[in-house]
Amino acid sequence: MSVPLDSTTWEKIHTAFHEAELHLILGILGGEGVEYRLRSRRVPQLPFSHGALGSTEIYVPHAEAPNAKRILLVYRNRASVGEG
Repeated sequence: MSVPLDSTTWEKIHTAFHEAELHLILGILGGEGVEYRLRSRRVPQLPFSHGALGSTEIYVPHAEAPNAKRILLVYRNRASVGEG
């Protein structure tokens, strides 16, 4: 089932440019119980991704956006100091 990603309901919190990054972030958000939707810009005919052509945008409900952004910030901070 496809849910429209209108700007009054959903907020983009991240754009992933690599499949591994996408799966990692979705695992973190899902583990915290954050609902999310994806908008893919992938081109299936291409065996590679290039910039926006291979990106996937991650959206969360507006009400959950501050929490989701905090979760990603904590993850990024821990990963940057090697605690990841």
